[in-house]
Amino acid sequence: MSEEHTLSLTSCGIDVGTTTSHLIFSKLKLEKIYTPQGVKFEVTEREILFKGKIILTPLMDGVNIDYLKLVEFLKEEYERANVSIDDIDTGAVIITGESAKKENAEELVKSLAHKAGKFVCAAAGPNFESVIAAMGSGAALYSKESNKTVMNIDIGGGTSNIAIVKAGEIVEASCVNVGGRLIAFDDKNKIIRIEAPIRNLEDKMGIKFDYGLEVTEEQKREMAKILAESLFEVLNQKIESKIAENLLMTNPIDFTENIDELVFSGGVAEYIYNKTDQDFGDLGKYLGEEIVKIVKAQKIQLHEPIELIRATVIGAGQYTLQVSGVTTHISDPEILPIHNIPVLEPKIDNKDITEESVKKAILKSFNLFDVKEGEGTIALSFKGAIGGSYAGLTTFAKGVVSAIPNTIRKKQPIIMIFDRDIGNSVGNVMKRETEAKENIISVDEINVKEGDFIDVDKPKAGGQVVPVVVKSLVFSN
Repeated sequence: MSEEHTLSLTSCGIDVGTTTSHLIFSKLKLEKIYTPQGVKFEVTEREILFKGKIILTPLMDGVNIDYLKLVEFLKEEYERANVSIDDIDTGAVIITGESAKKENAEELVKSLAHKAGKFVCAAAGPNFESVIAAMGSGAALYSKESNKTVMNIDIGGGTSNIAIVKAGEIVEASCVNVGGRLIAFDDKNKIIRIEAPIRNLEDKMGIKFDYGLEVTEEQKREMAKILAESLFEVLNQKIESKIAENLLMTNPIDFTENIDELVFSGGVAEYIYNKTDQDFGDLGKYLGEEIVKIVKAQKIQLHEPIELIRATVIGAGQYTLQVSGVTTHISDPEILPIHNIPVLEPKIDNKDITEESVKKAILKSFNLFDVKEGEGTIALSFKGAIGGSYAGLTTFAKGVVSAIPNTIRKKQPIIMIFDRDIGNSVGNVMKRETEAKENIISVDEINVKEGDFIDVDKPKAGGQVVPVVVKSLVFSN
């Protein structure tokens, strides 16, 4: 790979959502760039080769996704595109919305990734989906280029995923069960689909939702109005109704600074920005119209994003082939190599490091990306100077260890990545001064960002350096 100056990768993105599922094949062109840390391949061109057809996400019983039907659909799409699994160099499979809540979602996403080729994969929890949506819509890029603070609200079939982006950095995320397909109707306005969150409206409306029940236009409008009002209770950080409280899936938004503009994405955004008036037999059209009424009444500043219906993750590119510095600490080389490890980047105030501040920053990153500590291997990335003295490094190491008790108890790898040459120092101090005595991987002079995935190879050059491959999610825009 490193002998080439350009790379061409065939990439696949698979999106399994609340309402629909589809895939996309792309060609990614990567060009070699030399950095002090090593060789970096950056995506310079994205070409969509094949856009698959969109199907309603198949369910077996309302509790489980119909895996066999989904695999059969993907197989047919590969055949239609004249692509084999062996042709795929990289990709991503993401399960989102209500689909991510299904009992077999985690098992499904890993199995799909295994069948589909060389993939990174995630059953995106509500906060992580908010992050993906803000990146995919272009809101994060817009915030960075304009230096504005924007709130991206991605409204799909089952959820509204909220992310606050400040100067390009996602600083807050939340999610509420407000979506356009929590309930659906046939051509005679009889109910054919009911998701559990919609039942929160029954008492207020004085109605019991049952399959086959005929619903009037006025009742559809009332449902949409209640959902829209509940959404804005969350957005305005003024949750007053029991309905809004019950619909909230995560912690409420906690952000005290001014928000310059709102950005809507997802399928319902098509109605908000007046791109369509098509009725799909659900609440999408009505919900969009009710949101517009509130936006006008509250005189909210809107920005229209690059992508309305969520930009599908088209794969994992931006391959960065890096080699660690020689000041790296690997306590147990036999646990390497490891692959497709998600990267979190706790935001630490390097000028005021305490055990508690380090712990809180790590736990906030876990929450932002819906990571349950100890349930899988993750990598923690830290920027800038850490510690500076033995006492400072000890404080930092103890803070990290206090945030990951289950990881230590289960003897899972403790992976830390630094952009400065302190990997060996941190690893040694952690081993000496804390209860973490093994499975420590502390590498330095590696550049990653939150949301990346990494492969860590076995040490080279007599154990002095460690090759690391960094893979970033790539969006169509």
